[in-house]
Amino acid sequence: MKSGFFLGVVLILAAHPATAGIGVWKNYTSMKEVRGVAREGNLFWAATSGGLFSWNQTTGTYQLFTNAEGLQNFDLTAVGIDSHGNIWTGTSTGVIHVYSPSSQSWRYILNIAGNGNQTNKKINAFTMYRDTVLICTEFGLSMFDSKKFQFGDTYSKFGTLPTTLRIAASSAVIFNGKIWTTISTGQGNGQIAVGDLATVNLLQPESWSLQSIAAGSVSPTSLLLYNNRLYASTTGGLFYLDNNLWTSVSVLDGKNIVAASTSPTTMALCTTSFEVFTLNTQNDTLHVGSLLPNTPSSIAIDDNGKTVIGSLSTGLLTFASAWDAHIPNGPNGNQFTSIASDANGVVWCASGSSNGKGFYRFNGMDWKSFTRQNSQLPLDEYYRVSVGCNGSVWASSWSRGFVEIPDGVDSVDTSHIFGRNVGMVGIPNDPNYIVGSTVECDRQGNVWMTSRDAANTRILVIRKTNDTWITSPVLLGGTRLKLLQDAALERSFALDASGNMWAVVRDPAYAGVIRIGNRPGIDTTVQYHITSADGLPGTEIRTIIVDRDNDIWVGTDGGIGIIFDPDNPKRAGSIAIYKPLLGQIINTISVDPLNQKWVGTTEGAILLSQDGTQVLASYTVDNTGGKLIDNDIKSITIDVKKGIVYFGTTSGLASLSTTAIEPKASFDKLLISPNPYIVPNTALITIDGLVENSSIKVLSIDGRLIREIKTPGGRIGFWDGKDAEDKDVASGIYIITAYSEDGTRVATSKVAVVRR
Repeated sequence: MKSGFFLGVVLILAAHPATAGIGVWKNYTSMKEVRGVAREGNLFWAATSGGLFSWNQTTGTYQLFTNAEGLQNFDLTAVGIDSHGNIWTGTSTGVIHVYSPSSQSWRYILNIAGNGNQTNKKINAFTMYRDTVLICTEFGLSMFDSKKFQFGDTYSKFGTLPTTLRIAASSAVIFNGKIWTTISTGQGNGQIAVGDLATVNLLQPESWSLQSIAAGSVSPTSLLLYNNRLYASTTGGLFYLDNNLWTSVSVLDGKNIVAASTSPTTMALCTTSFEVFTLNTQNDTLHVGSLLPNTPSSIAIDDNGKTVIGSLSTGLLTFASAWDAHIPNGPNGNQFTSIASDANGVVWCASGSSNGKGFYRFNGMDWKSFTRQNSQLPLDEYYRVSVGCNGSVWASSWSRGFVEIPDGVDSVDTSHIFGRNVGMVGIPNDPNYIVGSTVECDRQGNVWMTSRDAANTRILVIRKTNDTWITSPVLLGGTRLKLLQDAALERSFALDASGNMWAVVRDPAYAGVIRIGNRPGIDTTVQYHITSADGLPGTEIRTIIVDRDNDIWVGTDGGIGIIFDPDNPKRAGSIAIYKPLLGQIINTISVDPLNQKWVGTTEGAILLSQDGTQVLASYTVDNTGGKLIDNDIKSITIDVKKGIVYFGTTSGLASLSTTAIEPKASFDKLLISPNPYIVPNTALITIDGLVENSSIKVLSIDGRLIREIKTPGGRIGFWDGKDAEDKDVASGIYIITAYSEDGTRVATSKVAVVRR
C-alpha cells in the first residue's frame, strides 16, 4: 500500500482519544535461542532471537523485553553492560538499544542501522572501557562515547588487507594503550589487528599491525583480559600474550572455543564439542560437568565462579548434578503461519511447513508446545490450525495428516492423529504424504477438510458426526479437481448462513472459489464456481471468510472481493471489489464482534468498517514503533470475549487490545470506569457490560436527559463527559442507563463527574 494512504489513516487515528486498557500491544516470541549473555549482580541478561530477558539467579524469576516493551528490533545478536549498569543490546539490523534498569528507560542508537553504505550491519559484540563502548560489527570496529552519547571513529581498514574487502570485527579490548580486535574477511583464517592509541590517525590502514596465532593455522574468536594478561580464544585452543608471543594453554590445544568470559578469579569457556572449562589465575584447567545438552553460544560467570551458558535452543544452562535449563515461558518458535482462537479464548498456533517447531497454545498466561519430542507427533511441520466442531482444535501437518485436540484436552492422543489410517490418500508418488488443510464444521457437526493432490483425486475428506470418515472427489462440470489448497492458502473453507460450504480452489486451471453442499445431507457437487472472470480481483485465492451479515469475503493476490448474495453469486452486481485495497496481496481476513474486518496483507494490517466502506485504522511496523513485529501478516485471530486481536507472522506473534468485545447475552451490571471522572478529559468513560447493539442514555440525578449515545454494538460503549451540545457537564452524579435494541432489557449504573 502506498505510504501516503497509510499516513492519512494514521492522522485519523491520532484524532481519537485513548481509552485505558485499549490499544495496548503485546509481543510473544521464543527466547530459547540465546546469542549472548552478560551478568550484573545476580541478574543474567540474555540477548536472543526473540528479544531480551533477564534471569534472577537468586529468585529464578524472569523479565522479558520485546518490541512492545521498548525494543525497536528483537532479533538481538549481542549484549553488554556498561559501568553505570545500562544494558546494551545490538541487533542483526544494526539497531542498538541502551536500557537503564534503574529508570526503566530506553535510548536508541540508529546511526548504523540507517547507514545506507553498509549492507550487513549486524552487531557482533560490545566491550566496555571506562566511558568508551567498543562496538564490533560486520563492517569493522566503532568507538562510542557513552557519556556524550555520540560516535567517535569507525575503523574498517586494517594493515595490509585489501581496502576493497569488508572486514568484520568479532571482539575488541584496550590493553597496554592499544586497541586489539579480532577481525575476519571471510577468506581464510582471521587475525588480530592492533592499533596504538598514541597514533595520530588510526583511520589509516597502515596505523594497524596484523597478528596471526599459531602461524595462522587457527582463527581468533574473542579477546579477554584476565590476571593482567591478554588472552585469545581461537578455533584451535586458548592462547595468551607473553613477551609479544602468543603461547598456548596446552591442555586446551585443538579445542574450538566458541565463547569465553572472565571474572576476577576465573576464566570460563565452552567449545563446539559441547565442553565447558574453567581456568584459575595459574592457568589450571577444570572440566565442568558433563557435555552440554545442546549448542553453546556464549558464557558468563557468577560470584562463585560457576558458569552460566547461553545455548542456541534451551535458553541459559547451569550445572549442578546435571545441566539445568533456565528459559522464560514462551512459544516453541517465532514462526506463526496460522493462528486460531477457540471458544475459551485460548490461542492455537502453527509453526510452518518447513523447519517447523510443532504447534503451540497460549491460554493468556502460559504457553505449551506440542512437538515430535514431547507429544508423539509424527513430525514438527504443522502449518495450519483450526477450530472444528464441539470446540475441538485441529492442527494440519505438511505430509502426515491431521491432529485433533478435543475441547478441554491439553495433550496429544495418538488415537486422534488422522491420515492413511482413516482412508486419506497422499500425493501420487507417496500415498502416505498427506498435506492437510484448515477444517470447517457444518451445521450437522461434520468436519470438512482436504487432502492436497490426493493420488486417487478424492481430495475432499469429511469426518461425519458418527466418527466415520468419507473421502470424495470434487466434480466441476464432470472434471475432478486436483487441488483445493496449498501452502499459501490461509483459510480453505467457509460456511454461510444457509448451510452452503464455500471452498477455495488452488488448482491453476480452475483457480477461484466454489460453493458446495446446500442440502441437509452431505453433497459435494459444485453448484457455483466463481473466478476472476466473475469479478474477483485476483486469480490466486488466499483466504475466505463469512461475515456477520452473511457476505463472503475473498482475499486474493489482487485485493478483496465481496460476494453479497451467496444464494445467487452469479447474478449481476453480486460481487464487489474493495477498491482501496485493489492490487494488494491479502493473506488473511478476520471478523470481530462488531463485524469489522481485520485484514492482513504483505504490507501491514488494516481495519475496515462493518460494510468495508471505511478504513478505520492501519498498522505497520513503522507506525507502531515495531510493535506489529512484521508487515507480512500471515494470519489473524480474535479473542472475542476479551477483544484481543492477534497477528501471526513468521517473526513472532503480536496482539492488540480493542473495544470489539462480544456483547453480553443479557444485562448483568454495568461497569463504569474511571469513576469518578474528571472533566475536561481526553480519555473516555468506558461502559462495560452491554448487550448487542445497546443504546445509552445519560441522565442527571433529577432525571433530565443529558445525552443519548449509540454504542459500537459490542460489550463496551463510551461517553466523553459532554452533553448534547458538546459541552462538558457540571460536577455531579449522573445515571447511565443502557437498553437493548428492542427496548425490553435495561441496565442502570451511576458515575460521579468532577469538573475542574
